[in-house]
Amino acid sequence: MKKELIMLVEDDPSIRLLVTENLKNEGYIIKSSDDIESAKKQISTCMPDLVILDRRLPDGDGLNFCREIRISERTKHIPVLFLTALGGIYDKISGFKIGGDDYLTKPFDVKELIVRVESIIRRRKAVSVADEKVLKAKNIVLNTETHECYVNNKMVNLWPKEYELLKMFIEKKGKVLNKEYISENIWNREYYASSRTMEMTIGRLRKKLGKFGNVIETVKGYGFKMKA
Repeated sequence: MKKELIMLVEDDPSIRLLVTENLKNEGYIIKSSDDIESAKKQISTCMPDLVILDRRLPDGDGLNFCREIRISERTKHIPVLFLTALGGIYDKISGFKIGGDDYLTKPFDVKELIVRVESIIRRRKAVSVADEKVLKAKNIVLNTETHECYVNNKMVNLWPKEYELLKMFIEKKGKVLNKEYISENIWNREYYASSRTMEMTIGRLRKKLGKFGNVIETVKGYGFKMKA
C-alpha cells in the first residue's frame, strides 16, 4: 500500500472530493486546502511528496505559492503538479517556468491525473535511492542524498527539474542525449515536453551553474550533452 502524502490545493469542493477519493483509493494519503493561506499552514507542519495545485484560488494565483515552495530550502524539492482551467500555451509556460513539474488542464480525466501522479512519485523515488551519494563534473558537485548542488564550493539552489536534468547529464557525461530521451526521463512519459519548455529549463540550469554552465552543450538538430 502506498504511503506517500499528497497535498491538494483546490477551491472547488466537487473537484476536491473527486481527486481526494480517487487518490485515496490508490493508496495515497491526502491533505487538502481550499486556499493558499491554509496550504501554507499545512506545509509548515508536514512534508508532502507532491503538491497538486490549482491556479485560480480565492486568495491568489497558485503560481505564487509554487514560487514560495521553490524559494524555500525546506520545500524546494517538493514536486508540483498544476491542475487548472488555465490551459493557454503561455499559462503552461508560466507554470513550468516558475518551477512546476507537470501541468494538467480542466476538464480532466481522473485516470490521467492518477497516471501523472504515479509518474512523478516514481521519478522522485528513483532520485532518492540513487546508487551514488555524490556526483561530480568539473567544479560541480551534486549530493544525491541531500539534493544539494555546489559550484566552486558554493551552494546553488536547484528546482526539481533542474536537479533531475543535472543528475542525468552527469551520469551520462560525454553522451549525446536526444530530446525524446530527455523528455521521457525528466518529464512524464505520457507528456512529450515541448522543445521550448525543455530549452527554457536547461537554460535556467546553465545560468545557475554560472561560468560552468557551458559544460552542457547543445548538439544542433539532436539534443544536448555534458562535456566529459
